[in-house]
Amino acid sequence: MKKTLGLLFLMMLTTLLAAQDVTVTGRVTSESTGEAIPGVSIMVVGTTIGTITDIDGNYSLSTQMGETLRFSFIGYNNEEVTVTSSTINVLMTDAWTDLDEVVVIGYGVQKRALVTGANVNVQGDRISEMNTTTAMEALQGVAAGVSVTRNSGAPGAGTRVTIRGLGTIGNSSPLYIVDGVAVGNIDYLNASDIESIDVLKDAASAAIYGSRAANGVILVTTKRGVRGAQPRVTYEGYYGVQNIYKNLTPLNAQEYMFIMNEGRTNDGLAPYDWETRIRNNSYLNANFPDQLGSQLGDYVWNKLQDGWEGTNWIHEMSKDNAPVQSHAINITGASNDVTYSLGFSYFDQTGILGGDITDAGYKRITARMNTEMIIFKNDRHNVLTVGENFTYTNTENRSVATGNIYWNDLHNALVTNPLMPAYWDQSPHSKGFTPTLEGVALGQHNPLAVMYHRHNYNWGKGNNITGNVYAILEPIEDLRIRSSFGVNAWFGHSRSWAPTYRLATQYSNTNDAATQEMYQGVNYTWTNTVNYDFAIDDHRIGLLVGSEVLENKLNFNVGGTKAKTIFGLPQYAYLDNVVAETISDIGTWGRDWAAQGGGLLSYMARASYNYQERYMLDMTFRADGSSNFARGNRWGYFPSVSAGWNFTEENFFDGLGFMDFGKLRASWGQNGNQSIPNFIYSSNIAYRPQGYYFGPDKLVSSPTAVPENVPNPDVTWETSEQLNIGLDGHFLRMRLALTFDWYKKTTKDWLVRAPIQGTSGAGAPFINGGDIENKGFEISLGWNDRIGEFRYGAMVSGAYNKNEVTRLANAEGIITGPPHVLSQGTSYISRVEVGKPIGFFYGFQTDGILQNQDEVDAYVGPDGRPYFEDQRPGDVRFVDQNGDGVIDENDRVMLGNPNPDFELGIRLNAEFKGFFANTTLTGKFGMQVMQSYRSFADQFTQNYTTDIFSRWHGEGTSTRIPRLSSSSHRNTNYISDIYLHDADYLRINNLTVGYRFDRFLSNVNWMEAASLYFSFNNLYTFTKYDGMDPEIGFGHDADWASGVDLGLYPLPRTVMVGVNVTF
Repeated sequence: MKKTLGLLFLMMLTTLLAAQDVTVTGRVTSESTGEAIPGVSIMVVGTTIGTITDIDGNYSLSTQMGETLRFSFIGYNNEEVTVTSSTINVLMTDAWTDLDEVVVIGYGVQKRALVTGANVNVQGDRISEMNTTTAMEALQGVAAGVSVTRNSGAPGAGTRVTIRGLGTIGNSSPLYIVDGVAVGNIDYLNASDIESIDVLKDAASAAIYGSRAANGVILVTTKRGVRGAQPRVTYEGYYGVQNIYKNLTPLNAQEYMFIMNEGRTNDGLAPYDWETRIRNNSYLNANFPDQLGSQLGDYVWNKLQDGWEGTNWIHEMSKDNAPVQSHAINITGASNDVTYSLGFSYFDQTGILGGDITDAGYKRITARMNTEMIIFKNDRHNVLTVGENFTYTNTENRSVATGNIYWNDLHNALVTNPLMPAYWDQSPHSKGFTPTLEGVALGQHNPLAVMYHRHNYNWGKGNNITGNVYAILEPIEDLRIRSSFGVNAWFGHSRSWAPTYRLATQYSNTNDAATQEMYQGVNYTWTNTVNYDFAIDDHRIGLLVGSEVLENKLNFNVGGTKAKTIFGLPQYAYLDNVVAETISDIGTWGRDWAAQGGGLLSYMARASYNYQERYMLDMTFRADGSSNFARGNRWGYFPSVSAGWNFTEENFFDGLGFMDFGKLRASWGQNGNQSIPNFIYSSNIAYRPQGYYFGPDKLVSSPTAVPENVPNPDVTWETSEQLNIGLDGHFLRMRLALTFDWYKKTTKDWLVRAPIQGTSGAGAPFINGGDIENKGFEISLGWNDRIGEFRYGAMVSGAYNKNEVTRLANAEGIITGPPHVLSQGTSYISRVEVGKPIGFFYGFQTDGILQNQDEVDAYVGPDGRPYFEDQRPGDVRFVDQNGDGVIDENDRVMLGNPNPDFELGIRLNAEFKGFFANTTLTGKFGMQVMQSYRSFADQFTQNYTTDIFSRWHGEGTSTRIPRLSSSSHRNTNYISDIYLHDADYLRINNLTVGYRFDRFLSNVNWMEAASLYFSFNNLYTFTKYDGMDPEIGFGHDADWASGVDLGLYPLPRTVMVGVNVTF
């Protein structure tokens, strides 16, 4: 009885002590500098009670014994301390020095200090603060060795990403894994939903993903709840306006007529009679009452006589202050057994081209839900845990045409003559677009009307569902059995309507038409892993084995179109509204892949070892069996090994105080690539609705089943092998961080289509057709420090890469790009050749312009004969490379390389008493672009930009741009270096300045943090390139080609104001 009373007394005493009020005081200092930290937020966990430290780092807070205090400050790791006394002094560690931080690797996590591969980790807050359309854009200049090129400045255009150079002429994109599920890209994610991005650059890190990892791996972890944390609601939003950063200036009306006349006089022709040409509009006179063509001619000619400068089509097409906005809400929280994170976001970007004409733009709605629940646990560990991660995205994209010379609205604006007004009160068009001045240029139509008819009645929506459900069983401590079932589904539809209009002989549509298209596809992934971590004295061992099944269940794209039907209004333009008797006239197309499917069966294993976290060794192995290959070649095997040495843990490093941490790394591994269509090794039969003619008269085109491709049962894996040596170091009390990597990556047995005769009757087979080597180095330097309340940091990263093709399977050792890129009838620009980089520019080298008759007479071959019978002053002097006296295809050489030799990234940040600023700069050096804004070979009345004022028009006036001509001429028909431009640049990608109000919120119960900022994207570009933008991703229908500027949709300069609030 006495024992029982005594026990009850002790329990009551403990309870009273636990509930005892106490005023806690103390001082917060930096572990690295020993200095006081003012402004540290101190909160009683689970309550809204808190305070902040004063200028000397001191604080005072009333609470109760047994409560937990959380100390937090930007740039430091959070610290939690249980109240057991009235005095608590806290040392806070710098966040950037936390080598115990866990980073994501393939099928697991690992302490940063133990990583032996070449990995880059980027936290989500760094990504979201860039305010980019897609998350990958925010990696520009942040991750060394990761080259990110925006496809264009169009809303929703996406990016082109390569890791450590182009390793193939096929699909060079990395493998994207989001929460364990493979996806095609991560453009569907809102940046505010991302917790972190980890890039696996070397083969050893990526080998555990085997056949899909030849181009590197990008692992994305979305936000999730933190166990023990209180519910938190965060809003991140901004609103901005966009404008063209750098515009081109087409010739005005007077300049245009002068330049056109000069071309004619150079050819010995009379100048144009502009009045007659402008008044010659016979189509309008013949098809509309009241001599409409004559009215238009009089209107335009009179305006010109009054000094009208004509129409600047780029100005008419562009939209000033095009809005962009983003709003995101994240809700996170947890209980003892459940964590959750919910995200909802909306993004809306109006295009800077066509925004007022076609409502061009991009919208994205995203909803995300991540939860995890502990079903059963014991005193030592969680026994059974289940969870799920799901993201749904809905997108709507109304774009304008960007790309080649035939499908490019900006190109149209650059080349269309300025003599037409954009709008005319007497126009027969409902929107008032001025009809074509056929006497000036029969095929040059009003670019606004072309854009309107192409895009104003286009509707397209896409949907994406990505996620997984998983269960983790831990029967004994440190033995984890995980099973996950993931899905990546995409589906959508588009619809367009072509109304009736009449604006010219070659630009009219007498019957409206409707087109509809739908697509859908789904990938299923079932992953099972067993992971066991254990220690024997100072030896720590981790083992992982697993299997994975990937199945492409369904993937099809079908559509139909119907003309000669009067739908009348766009809201009725559905194929469903076609009358029954004309349904059979609907033209259909597409391909149903459901009968084929496709799959990948994989087994993987990893063994990790470290001794006292001083010596590390990792080995991985993966076996993949792919349905893309025939039975004898179906399996590929991908091993890797990596090792690390934390040499600063050695005794001989004691006393060398300047270096706080140092690690040497070395790795070797192999990855694969299986990016070819399913069952390409067999001869698949495809349906063609038109295209085959039967009978002696061949009058009717019949639908047919045809062989889709020439089979090749011997095609096998493309393999990438990589060697990497690296160094990680921290110096000067952890303020300076260094990472250096050297690598050599060899890709063998490219998967390419073989050249075949056009009479084969089927598509070209895939073969293993070449090898390539990429080698280079990457370096990152980071500095972070504090002077009192002023905190600042800098990061500089650089990457050098040399790309060289070492083997091609064909006899010539050459692969050529597509022709007709600069003009109809011109030869190809891009080329692949042994001993050269992928996609180099190929053409004639020039040696200036023939300035006078003496130089013309001296431009002769070895036999004394002139190179061209009609050569004259102002012509281009082409270099006779082989000295045979003839300028022909044998004289074409490598002119330049669109891929940079060196990429640079710079990040600067500073903060003082709540004020903050950060900026990111990116640069690419050692690259060129081919630029042509008009078709010299076949469209002689197209407009020029004012660069033409630098043409040759007399001795000494130009050494680069030849004389003008009004007809086709070798000066501009030959692909040569007169089109080549250096495109090195350094861009201020982002500048953000703002203020955090946290220090004023210590007594605000309902708000935890708030900030207001102003942000500028694409602020300024340092470059000698005279085009709109030197970042050119377009290469015309070839995965390996780039750097061709035909008038690419420019990147906008964006000014934004935003707020972030946490409740």
